[in-house]
Amino acid sequence: MALKKDTWLNVIIVIALSALVVVVFWAIAIFQHSQPSDGNGSCSVVAFGAVGNGTTLNTTALQHAINYCHDHGGGVVRVPAGKYLTGTIVLKSDVTLHLQQGAEILGSRNIKDYFKVDPFIDGDGQPFGYCLVGADHAKHIGIDGHGIIDGNGFGFTGNRPFLVRLAGCSGVQVHDVTLRQSAAWGLNLYQSLNVHISHIHIYNHANYNNDGIDIDSSQMVFISHCHINSEDDSICMKTTTQMPCAHIYVDHCTLQSLCAAFKFGSESRGAFTDIHCTDCKFINCRLGGIKIMSVDGGHINNIRFDHIQMTNVDVPIFIRLGGRLSTFHPGQKPLVPGSITNVVIRNVTATVASESRLLFPTGIVISGFPRHLIGHLALEDISMTLSGGGTAGDVHVHVPERIKAFPDIDMFSLYFPSYGMFARYVKSIYLENVQFKLTQPDLRPAIVCENVNTIHWQHAPAPVFIKSAPSPASQSSSSEND
Repeated sequence: MALKKDTWLNVIIVIALSALVVVVFWAIAIFQHSQPSDGNGSCSVVAFGAVGNGTTLNTTALQHAINYCHDHGGGVVRVPAGKYLTGTIVLKSDVTLHLQQGAEILGSRNIKDYFKVDPFIDGDGQPFGYCLVGADHAKHIGIDGHGIIDGNGFGFTGNRPFLVRLAGCSGVQVHDVTLRQSAAWGLNLYQSLNVHISHIHIYNHANYNNDGIDIDSSQMVFISHCHINSEDDSICMKTTTQMPCAHIYVDHCTLQSLCAAFKFGSESRGAFTDIHCTDCKFINCRLGGIKIMSVDGGHINNIRFDHIQMTNVDVPIFIRLGGRLSTFHPGQKPLVPGSITNVVIRNVTATVASESRLLFPTGIVISGFPRHLIGHLALEDISMTLSGGGTAGDVHVHVPERIKAFPDIDMFSLYFPSYGMFARYVKSIYLENVQFKLTQPDLRPAIVCENVNTIHWQHAPAPVFIKSAPSPASQSSSSEND
């Protein structure tokens, strides 16, 4: 029996609808297969076309994965094993970049593949802001996993990208990853809040000015159990703005550097306050161990170092108040000189490098300048071993002021008039159980003070005063002094 015309039409419609359902079903399946499978915005970069062969440029694919994750409520962007070449990628709020074992994000060698995140000028006058991994005012972001971020920084001149630059971010977690071979600084935090960094490894020797971690105008930063080996400073506090570095805690880290281990400045417009470093090792640092410097108007207050072991370190403690008064961002005007006070350094053992930037090594150098005295310092339970070599005539060396100079351990002279500590323009110094040991004779005094208002020493060498203080000086001691 023949079917009516309208019946045939209904059959055709049913078949068409069934086919459409099948097509939609498979389209959804394919889409879901190529997109996140856990339903909360997390995804693999491979699903967005990233190829880990070390030669394909993956900037667009990686950024699309980050954007997708952010747009779908946040989550984890997974980077599986492979080598992913890329230019600048920018993290967004609520996104964690997770590098699985064997994964490597590799920086492009072409500066055209990078762009700047909140640019600025550093203390040497260099323009900065380019970066491999960046974030700008993002919240609740992270970088973790046991993979590698490699800046591939050899050969860059002029514009040199940082490895990681996080500007204006809050709620940051960086754990376990290896950061290496940036064209400039390694991990840079700028005006960021509540940052936790732990168990990361940094190896940064690809170029020059290769810092490890730079913390600029940021608060509530916690760094723990990290190993940093850098061409330039390992951990460096900066304030290129008048927003302070405050409430920063570093513990159980090993810092190795061709420059300084732990440095304040030279960029120092804002305050540095409540900064503590404990249970750390400083190794082979050619330009100083602890360097605390305010030269651009910043005020440094309530600084603590405790249980620090230094090996082969040139000038283990260097404290400088100066008047360089540089600016770093458009619209800034020079400030008046700042201050340094309430610094406590205790439980330090140090072997001073025999091959020094100085002709004869000195363990501790402290200098303010006329009418701008450093405040209150306490040095307790400190033992330093030095190679000696100075002569009796070296006590008469003139140490210039150099108020506006870039601050560094060799800025004043090839050597100082004492082998243990040279201090000048200081309000008060407290020394307790401070010892300097020599591996060969040194005919300079152990401690020389110039324009130091008050010094108290107990179980420490007696200071030699080579110039009267600007106001009547007082010195107190114990009968048990050496």
